[in-house]
Amino acid sequence: MIEFKNNESGFSAVELLITLFVAAAFLTTGYQLYTVILKDGGETRYQAKASNIAYDTLRRYSPKATKPCTSIPSPTPTATLPTNHGLPSPSSITVTINCLTGSGTTDMSRIQVSVKYGSPQQEVVHAIFVAK
Repeated sequence: MIEFKNNESGFSAVELLITLFVAAAFLTTGYQLYTVILKDGGETRYQAKASNIAYDTLRRYSPKATKPCTSIPSPTPTATLPTNHGLPSPSSITVTINCLTGSGTTDMSRIQVSVKYGSPQQEVVHAIFVAK
């Protein structure tokens, strides 16, 4: 009876190259996913900050709606971004108070706050209707 003994142990060169190629593909894909997550997280953080600024400004201006409704031109001079707003430049804020027309009454005002930031410009808008 003839016995064959296999003296080879470990990986062959081809198996090692295939393993390294697969590992490099996983690392490249993981790094790309990581950078996308970081980029999207930063954009979401800026959007949340702009939304908070717009909402706070909206609440600050809601008592300024008068009866009968009087429009305030846009932008109002007192609408300023906080000094530590944390938004990328250029950034601006606009507050508009409009009277609703066509409803037969002048008791309803619409207050709209728009925060623009970054380049290219991103915009967050909040609005509220106030009846006096």
